[in-house]
Amino acid sequence: METSRVRPHQARARVCERQEPMTDFNSAATYFEDISFDEVQVSSTYSFRRDEVIAFARQWDPLPVHMDDEAARAAGFEGITASGTHMLAVKQRLLHDFNLGVSVITSFGSDDTRYHAPARPGDSVRLHFRWVDKRLSKSRPSVGIARHFSELRRTDGLLLLSITDTIMIRCREAVGAEKAD
Repeated sequence: METSRVRPHQARARVCERQEPMTDFNSAATYFEDISFDEVQVSSTYSFRRDEVIAFARQWDPLPVHMDDEAARAAGFEGITASGTHMLAVKQRLLHDFNLGVSVITSFGSDDTRYHAPARPGDSVRLHFRWVDKRLSKSRPSVGIARHFSELRRTDGLLLLSITDTIMIRCREAVGAEKAD
């Protein structure tokens, strides 16, 4: 089966107009057939709050650099930093700005996760998202397998995180057939 690919220089950016992340996941779902390789989509903005960075770290990644300014400065940072797990959670939440909620069946995993710079309290970020490739499933023709590349960037453009995810996604025609039964 043919795999489609897009090169970064071919993609054009489109900023979502929403100020708040989408919560009505049934409104305009993206299905396998809708996947397009000609644009980079940009999410709404998320801001890391100091109290949230510390609370997340206490529960999930209690390293001193995530909770104590003095320890963070001793490690070479300007102050506390959000944990990588917190950055991944923010990435995952912002991913829902792209109307994938009802069409994604599962994730097969992530590749090439890179932390380029720390996120700090007060940083405002957006997720830059583009499809990399897609193909129909060989064993389940009503679904597709697709990969997307995401970058979590501060609003000033500094790259914090990059990651490639592989997902199983519904085909629109299969959903229509299910409703007709």
